[in-house]
Amino acid sequence: MSRPSTGERAGGVSATASRVPSKRREQRLSAVPARRVPDEKAYLYEIIQTISAGPDLATVLRGIVRLVTEATKSHACFVYFVEGEHLTLRAASTMYAHLEGVVRFPIGEGLTGWVVKTRRSAFIRDKALEDPRMLYIPEMEEERFQSMVSVPVFSRAADVIGVINLHTEAPREFDRADLEFLEHTASLVAGAIENARLYENATMRVAMLTELSRLAHEIALAGSVSELLATVTAGCQAALDAETVEVYLLDPDNRLVLRAATPARVDAPVIDGRKFKGNPLAIDSRSSPAEQIRTLAEVVWGTETAGAPLFVPLVVGEDRPGLLAARTAATSPDALHLLSAVASHTAVALKHHELVGKLREDNLLKDFFEALSREDGGGEELSKLAVRLGIDLSTPHVVLHAAPWSGHPPVLRRSRKTRSAVGPRALSWTEIGAALESSLSGLLPGTVFDCRSTSCRAIVAVPANGERELHEVVRRVYNRVSIEGGLFTVGLSNSCREAACYPRAFGEAASAADVGALIKGSPGVYTYEDLGPYRYVLSAEDAIRDRHQEQLQRLVEYDARRGSELLHTLDVFLEGRGNIVGTARLLHSHPNTLRQRLGRIEQLCGFDLENEDWLSLSIAIKIVKLRLARSSARTEEGPRG
Repeated sequence: MSRPSTGERAGGVSATASRVPSKRREQRLSAVPARRVPDEKAYLYEIIQTISAGPDLATVLRGIVRLVTEATKSHACFVYFVEGEHLTLRAASTMYAHLEGVVRFPIGEGLTGWVVKTRRSAFIRDKALEDPRMLYIPEMEEERFQSMVSVPVFSRAADVIGVINLHTEAPREFDRADLEFLEHTASLVAGAIENARLYENATMRVAMLTELSRLAHEIALAGSVSELLATVTAGCQAALDAETVEVYLLDPDNRLVLRAATPARVDAPVIDGRKFKGNPLAIDSRSSPAEQIRTLAEVVWGTETAGAPLFVPLVVGEDRPGLLAARTAATSPDALHLLSAVASHTAVALKHHELVGKLREDNLLKDFFEALSREDGGGEELSKLAVRLGIDLSTPHVVLHAAPWSGHPPVLRRSRKTRSAVGPRALSWTEIGAALESSLSGLLPGTVFDCRSTSCRAIVAVPANGERELHEVVRRVYNRVSIEGGLFTVGLSNSCREAACYPRAFGEAASAADVGALIKGSPGVYTYEDLGPYRYVLSAEDAIRDRHQEQLQRLVEYDARRGSELLHTLDVFLEGRGNIVGTARLLHSHPNTLRQRLGRIEQLCGFDLENEDWLSLSIAIKIVKLRLARSSARTEEGPRG
């Protein structure tokens, strides 16, 4: 017998019969007649009837305690169950019924523990407290008892699942008939215990499934992440009767941080996977070694914590966003199944909230970009959106515009070792946008993106070292994504310091991406300043039609027929301010050849280059070249459908 909380010492039976009693003691014992079971068959029949009455184990045990006490003429009867590494009092005579479930002690202590370990019946005939195997429990008034008998209860698998103890106040010699009756009773009790446990387990599983269904419903209805996690910890704590249930989630630094606990906790550690041996998210109580579980439990709750630690990672797809931790009285498969199911529901719900939050953020960003790009989009609405997104428009920002490249892929120079290697797979536009957003947001804090199906816009905060550093960072990211298989072009506006200049900046960034790539004939990163004089003709490309453009169109048609470059020759000549020698050097030709070409240009277009307005003619050339480049790009891209 025993009890855990009171430090009891449960009864142990020793072979006191080996001791030689004194003459006076023999006389005293002989005065107490041996008591036999008066009608063993009748009592066994009543015990069978009691066991057959129903699956309620508590009722069955009370009936058995009463019948055994009456049949053996004992003063008290106690029934202990083996529960893990402990023995627990599950049934007792009426005067000790209040100790049921309270008295608990480790297997191996007292006579009761001795019976479990040796798997043999035992008794103490006299002076029970003097036996070295006895474990004294004050609440059980063991000083009143002189004799004790203890019988093991075997399961169908021949495991000891319990012990029946009998106590008498006067010395008592239990004979073979007493022991046989008790052993028969123990055999019947074993069946009752196993059947009742099956019933209890089935009832418990039904209750757990009901609780899991209710909890899953509440998890799905949670309106926020904090409400979701509070529902999980409180629901698991109630369903498992756990001492504590906690949820840890990964933070941006890849550390596990406590986000919810029942009961509440303020001293939880931050679990850094870099300092923890191994990945804490890989530890799962369903499959991990006990040593790993114990190590993690010591990190989470300390070395002196009692109870069985349970850990189940939150898993959704290939992601493991966190860990569900619980501490229960004992480990059980049912508890792990419930915890695992709740962890799955929680992971899915967290992903749902993440996606919903992303959609809300995307909608907020779209509204912000739309308001920022409109001429009439400023004012109170824009200010509120900027505050919600954490953007300070009073600090300098640059508008970035990225779009897919529709021309021919650039030729990649490769070393001899990689010349025969297969090039990288072409990234989709979604992949390109995601790579740009993740890289630039990390390297240039304060960057916000609005990615669409055919383009990406971003507001990029100018770093402390100025726009040059910003341009360098963007070019590094561009080169990395391009090497991975991204075909796109990027344009950067001039910096903005107030909301009013952003509508113009959006146009500058889009023009830099579009026109820069057209002029250079290849994708890349282009600033608005890189456009040079083309900046001044963008708005006039379709709005202005003059004599010079019509005359230059003859050169375009001639070049198309003959494969010549007279339009380019005239452009370089005007850029060189009419210097024949300098222009010839730039064109890698002889000055006389250049003079012949200029004569052909005058003849075709009807120009008199000495008397023409060179500024107007130079602007007209830029407009014609830009129109020609855009037309060529549309032809190469082909029809969309």
